[in-house]
Amino acid sequence: MGVIMIILQIILGIVFIITGSKIVSGAMDKEFVRMGYPRIFNQITGGIELLGALGMLFGIFYHLLAVGASIILGCTMLAGALSLIFLGKDPIVKALPAIILFILNVIVFIWYI
Repeated sequence: MGVIMIILQIILGIVFIITGSKIVSGAMDKEFVRMGYPRIFNQITGGIELLGALGMLFGIFYHLLAVGASIILGCTMLAGALSLIFLGKDPIVKALPAIILFILNVIVFIWYI
């Protein structure tokens, strides 16, 4: 089971590096504005995702980092899913990727505590 957790952490790390970079670059700026968030919020969110991704990857060796990263990234994904559903008035299907990433971060958290 330990190998599966390492693979999961690598996948999460890569996914959050990609999405965090996309957010920081401004590619998702319109989404954040559409939901009523200030423009700086996408830079903050992207930065959190990038730092969380690094924490998840280094958490393979230092488990406390994985726990912290899973909390931060899980909360970010939960907030993102709820924002899409309630502020963006989008269908739950559009929030499904964020919900899945939230669940995967919960799995990492539970594994290490």
